[in-house]
Amino acid sequence: MWLLLSFVSATLLGFYDTSKKAALKDNAVLPVLLLNTVISTFLFSPFILDGLAGQNWFSGTMFDTSEAVGDLRAHLLVLIKSAIVLSSWIAGYFGIKHIPITIVGPINATRPVLVLVGAMIFFGERLNWCQWIGVILSILSIYMMSRSSKKENIDFTHNKWMLFVAIGTIMGAVSGLYDKFIMQKLSPVFGQSWFNLYQFIMMLAVCLV
Repeated sequence: MWLLLSFVSATLLGFYDTSKKAALKDNAVLPVLLLNTVISTFLFSPFILDGLAGQNWFSGTMFDTSEAVGDLRAHLLVLIKSAIVLSSWIAGYFGIKHIPITIVGPINATRPVLVLVGAMIFFGERLNWCQWIGVILSILSIYMMSRSSKKENIDFTHNKWMLFVAIGTIMGAVSGLYDKFIMQKLSPVFGQSWFNLYQFIMMLAVCLV
């Protein structure tokens, strides 16, 4: 079952990248991101409102909001998470707007490998031989893409948008590792709900500036 869900997740991520590319085709990056955060905040706002009102509308479900208020420390943790993800999104969106998706997609696919290496360094986890093979293949694939991308007049070392893609990928991996840390301390509903709200506020500030 979990293998099937992994394939479903990979498929949805593929649609996610193509949707981003399509949304950015004739639009500026920041307004698209702002609209993204507005929609996400709207979808999760019922959980914030329920937690603040204490009505427990979602009690007994996976969206139980009994811990959806949180203390100052919890909100600071989510605030940091929002800043990390937003920086990843801004860099990644600028990159995908100017770089072919056939190059951006495989680079983004190396993010789980970075998370594996980070988990080994920061959480003391160990990779098995299959995971090490995956790490080596990912590094090899990036090298091969850097060679083939020159045919599309894209030089990995001299194209500023490739730097944006790299920053977005690295910050995305940092976000994954940070998730491992904060999800041991916060409820998923609290984290996701307030994360969307704080991200919207930050994105609104960026657009106004």
